[in-house]
Amino acid sequence: MRHNYAMTAAARRESIPLTDDDLAVLERLSQSSSLERRALEQLSDEVGESKAALLHALLVLGIDAVRERAREDGYRELQASWDAGDEQEIRTARRRQIASWGDE
Repeated sequence: MRHNYAMTAAARRESIPLTDDDLAVLERLSQSSSLERRALEQLSDEVGESKAALLHALLVLGIDAVRERAREDGYRELQASWDAGDEQEIRTARRRQIASWGDE
């Protein structure tokens, strides 16, 4: 899912630890011809040139992935609870219907 996030004034800046592997990926993202950069540009509408902008694009994509997973998990939980309750309701309705047929 592609989002168009305009960079706004940061309300707060945080320091984040970066491993050597993280720094290597960030360096490849800085190169316009790298596979990583092309992939990032396909996934994000707003990819800047600075390392901060690249990190922001990665953060936004990560947040989107977490939100999507949370929605999927929520839908699964809702579906599971609805199915269990719905099944019980159907059984109760069937018993009532069968009982009413005995009165006919």
